[in-house]
Amino acid sequence: MNLPREDADTTESRPTETVVNFHRQASKPSKAKRIVLLQGPVGPFFNTLQKNLSRQSFDVWRICFHPGDLAFSSSHNRIYFQHSLAEWESWFSDFVAAGDIDHIVLFGSERNIHCVARKVAAQYGVKVIALEEGYIRPGYITVEYDGNNASSPVAGMMPPKNTVSKNNEPKQYKGPRFMGLYAAIYYILRTALSVGKQKELFHRTFSTVPDVFYWARNFSRRMLRKVCKDATAINLINSHDGEYFLIPLQVPTDSQMKKAAKGWNSVNLISSTLASFAQTAAKEKHLVFKIHPLELGHNNYTQLIKKTAKAFNIQSRVHVLDSGALGPLVAHCAGMITINSTSGLSAIYHGVPLLVVGDAIYANQALATCAHGKPDFGSFWEERFVATEEVRHTYLDWLKETSLKEGDFYNANGMHVACQGVLEKIGGQAMSETCYQEAVVS
Repeated sequence: MNLPREDADTTESRPTETVVNFHRQASKPSKAKRIVLLQGPVGPFFNTLQKNLSRQSFDVWRICFHPGDLAFSSSHNRIYFQHSLAEWESWFSDFVAAGDIDHIVLFGSERNIHCVARKVAAQYGVKVIALEEGYIRPGYITVEYDGNNASSPVAGMMPPKNTVSKNNEPKQYKGPRFMGLYAAIYYILRTALSVGKQKELFHRTFSTVPDVFYWARNFSRRMLRKVCKDATAINLINSHDGEYFLIPLQVPTDSQMKKAAKGWNSVNLISSTLASFAQTAAKEKHLVFKIHPLELGHNNYTQLIKKTAKAFNIQSRVHVLDSGALGPLVAHCAGMITINSTSGLSAIYHGVPLLVVGDAIYANQALATCAHGKPDFGSFWEERFVATEEVRHTYLDWLKETSLKEGDFYNANGMHVACQGVLEKIGGQAMSETCYQEAVVS
């Protein structure tokens, strides 16, 4: 990891001067494709990707936006943009217009800076490769052209009729254990050392003292849950198999909650589903809310759910879970309601009725009940649709083929496989093991 500083190899200046310096320093090698990396996942993955692609004879440049980006980047072929969001659009337009760029690679297509980059790229016919956490994971990353989730090129689509299911199982990597450390370093440096206009480019807010406390509380609660077995989940599965509806809550700062939720958030989802459940759901049915693991220390909705349920006199039929795996709960539930979480794909896999409130990549009437922002919860408690096993599994396998690559963003071996997946999307050749090892150690 590099300290967040600049040196002679890094272009840092006013926006117009940066464009001039870039073209003065970086005359494109003949026949070499030029690739520009924007923001990546927290940690060293984009640095590793840049080294790997460079060893494959690509001309690779990295644009950093704050000290958190710098900390996980190399000074080679790096541009440090420290200006406003308005200046970013103007600068990047000039940059792309004169840069002879073949591909732009970014993580999180709905971040403000990436929305600008995608718009500019479309104007100049530059290909964008958008990465995200795997729609299906562990073992996969998302690698798509143009955008992800509701902005994916296959959002709302079903596979062609002649699609054949392959049913491949990926290798799993121990990446999450590193992700927390990388995130802590990234956000602390970003928040503590960023100044002025740089803060306009943040894709999520972070207040140093409060958020350090929240993340510490998140970690302590997760450790406590590992020690204390959650009897509620076991009891639900054993005593109410097929009789409870599951609502996995999402992180409010997720880009798909901001861009594709149709005005919905966790608070109004909680209030609306509880009110409808109290009025119209059968008395033997139960309602289960699953707190997102990254929200344990921030917005723990447990008290809101419990007090609202008590006000509606349904407290004995409403449950809140803040630990444990989601998969077993999904497999035994009567139906799932989500705004647009990728957990909806788990419902499709297990053959569980699914109501999707907002826009999502899997929002197709052949797979789920799609509300387009206007859900009828009362009808969902009573009548629910499930696609056939063949339709569901063919769709999931097709999604893996079109939108996913094997690998991991945070584990060293998983990063090697993930780099190969990005390379394949760009159109390059197979990356040798020696090439990867050199890139990691250098």
